[in-house]
Formats: sequence, C-alpha cells, structure tokens
Amino acid sequence: MAFLAIFLCCEIARATKFRTPPARAKDAVWKHCGLEGDLITVPGTVRFGWASNWVEAELAAGATCSSASFQHQDPLPGVRKVCECTALTSANDKTELGISWHRCAREGSDCPCSSGIVRFGEDARWVTEEFGPLASVPCTIASFGADPALRKVKECWCADARSSRPKKAKVAVVMLSRHPPDLKTWIRYHTGHVGVDHIFIKLEDSPGVSAIFEQLPEEERKKVTLLDSKPAPASLIGMGADTRPEDDYTSLQGRQMVAMASAKSSSAAMGIDWLIHIDDDELLYTQYGKIGDLLAAMPQGTDQAYLPNVEAVYASANVKSCFTETKQANLNRFTFESYANGKSAVRVARRDAHPAGPHQWRDALNRELGSIHMDQEPFGSPIMVLHFESCPFSRWEDKFWELGRTSPQKVREIPFPFYRESITKMQSCRSRESGLPGCSQANLMAFWSKWKTAANPQLNQEDLMPVNIPWDTILA
Repeated sequence: MAFLAIFLCCEIARATKFRTPPARAKDAVWKHCGLEGDLITVPGTVRFGWASNWVEAELAAGATCSSASFQHQDPLPGVRKVCECTALTSANDKTELGISWHRCAREGSDCPCSSGIVRFGEDARWVTEEFGPLASVPCTIASFGADPALRKVKECWCADARSSRPKKAKVAVVMLSRHPPDLKTWIRYHTGHVGVDHIFIKLEDSPGVSAIFEQLPEEERKKVTLLDSKPAPASLIGMGADTRPEDDYTSLQGRQMVAMASAKSSSAAMGIDWLIHIDDDELLYTQYGKIGDLLAAMPQGTDQAYLPNVEAVYASANVKSCFTETKQANLNRFTFESYANGKSAVRVARRDAHPAGPHQWRDALNRELGSIHMDQEPFGSPIMVLHFESCPFSRWEDKFWELGRTSPQKVREIPFPFYRESITKMQSCRSRESGLPGCSQANLMAFWSKWKTAANPQLNQEDLMPVNIPWDTILA
C-alpha cells in the first residue's frame, strides 16, 4: 500500500506541472471549479487563491485544490481560498449571468441585432441601449450618446433574444442614514428604475424625514420599512449643545452592522432573496436590466456577490442635485477619495450569514461565504455601487464637522487622505472665529473642488465612464 501511495503521488506530481502564469489570452475566462480541499475534476490550467492573489499551475484531474498542488505556495495565508479553471470562449461569443452575447460589429460598422439590445465599448467599459427589434444599429458614439472608453477602438455586442432567464429574485437594500441629502430621489430611483423590491432604513437624528415620506406615493411608501430607532447612546451626547458622535468614523460601522442584521432578519420573513447594504449617498447602478434579474442568475452555492464601487465626479462645487447632475464616474480605485472595496449582496437564505463590517458578510465560523466578484464578469461588473461621496458641498461641511470629534490618533489611522485633510480642515475652521486664513467660503469650495471635481489632478480622463440615468423618466 505504501508503494502504491508513493507511485500515485509521483504520477500526479508528473502530471502537475507548476508554471509561472503566462500572459493570459484576452478571451480566457476563469470559472470556479473548487473550494480549498476539493478535488479538481477538470484538467488544465488552474489558479489557486482569492481576490487578486493567485498562483497558477497545470493540474491533472484528481489533484487537490490546495497549496500542495502549487509547490506549497500560499498566495493569501490565513484566508480560505478557491480554485478557478480556465475556459476559452469564442472570440465572438460570451455569456454573462445567463445572457448570451455575440460580437456584431467593430466601431464604425453596422451591428445586426434582432433583439435590439446592444452594448458598445471595450474591455470593462460599456454603455448598453435597448433599441427595440431592429435590422441593424450603427456601432458609433452617436448611437449610444456617450463614449465609454475614451481614445479606445470600441465594438458592439448583441444580446441573444432567446436567452432564457430564471425567475426574478426579490431584492432589498438597507441603509443607516443621518440627514439624507435627497431621500425622495434615492427611493424613487431604487424602487422604480433599478427594481428594488423593499428598502430598510435606520435613521439617526433626521427629524425632517417624516415629511419626505408623506410626500411619497402610497405605492412607494409600502416598499419602505423604518427600522426601530433607539435613544441616542452615550457616545452621541456631546458637551453642551454639541451632539456630534464621538469618534464617529469608527463607531458608525458598528451601527451599520446592527441595521444590516436587523434587515436580514426582516427580509427572511418577507421572502426576500438578496439583501444589499448601501448608504444614502450611493446608488445601485446597472449596465442594463433590473437588479432582481441579474442576481437571479447567481449560481447555486454562491451566497455573496461583491459589487465594485465607483466614485461620482462633479462639474463644480456649485452642484446642488448630486444624483441628477452627475454625468461621469471614476473607475480607478487607486485614485478614489474614499473606500475602494465595494459592497456586497448576501443571499438571505444563508441563515448563518452575519455582517462583517459594512462591506461583506461571513458565516458562523467567521469564514468567507461562497462568493462571486462581479467585476470578473466578461464585460466588467453588471452591477456597481455609484458613490456620491461628500456631495453637495454643504453636506461635506456638515459631514466633516460631525467627524470633528474624532481623536487625533484616530484621524491618523484613517486610510484616506481626503478624509484626514477634511477633518483637520473643519476642526480648524469651525472651532475658531471666522476670518481664519484658508477658512473663507471661497477657500473651502476650492479645497472641495480640488478633490471632488474633474479639476482633481489625480484623475485621468481615460478612467472616467459616462453615467447614463434617465432622470426625466424616473422623476416624471
């Protein structure tokens, strides 16, 4: 038996050729083929790891999805990893969440498309339009009203009208909100345009919101649940009239997780399939279609979908309606002014899933859930979180004044330079008499513009994508 074990080990080792990952063909697609510890049933190129940390090897069927199959290299110690296998697709055909797409034209040519659903762009940068059943669509910027990939040669892809879709999933969102900037528009967008079935809101210090709810049509009010509000904790009690939360940057996340857990429990009782936590300055942005149709296509065993975030870019500090006036978003996470690790949708039926911060969920043993990173789909992420951070200018003033009670040590620990500088600026300008150098309204607006508009020197035009939301239809 010992000899047989040694022989089998050697045979698998001979069939398992470790290699440095080559430059991958553009049309190579990675597909999940095992959790750490599983046996690989598909021979070929396999990668082992998680997120952006991988090692690759040529594996024979029967090899184990473990570091032992990859010369004992562990690309991410302490994290449970997965294996993904390559599948080469036709250069002219791709499948995204159950919908088949066919390349129909290069830029400048005509795209024959019987379904009339055409996407225009390059790599992960696309705009999608529904033209209705047509013989052909000119594959041009003029046809789509925007250039999704500046200075790149683009192409058109047609959706297969025969693609079958599973039954639409029921989707809810949850948020913790304090002084929401445009709640009426936020609710109408998500319930009417994106197709969110229910909204859970936990409010803090927002007495004017009740009047906003009274203005909503009855059909919209039925889709909103206000989670129970508790009396302000001791940490919200300031000195005298100062009711700003103490160290709000860190304590906020704890309060968000409480709201997430409460909404998940309520979602289960309501028959909701997926729950997503976002903030009142964020919109769920889809390339096409309703969010329930997209999440319905998640494979069985996937209990979490990571949704990348992008940041809105404003025309000037004079922007008033941040949602409706924004025309561009920054896709380069390395130049974001705030977080860059996205948000996630959790499958409500996964009973032991609990919030592990505002961005993800974990199981009862605090392990990663079976997850999909949506930005790995063949055309980029079909769902994004569009973040309207610190907008409008007046909200930036209020937000960072409220964060002003953050201790100097905690400020130093914040990973975002924009946050650190904004807190320091407001601590200085709001705590002393007016007229302090650098604290005039014009100075503060110039400071804001340096970070939040196209004048930001870190922004690259090639990183900006057009934001196409039919606000006239949504708000009609």
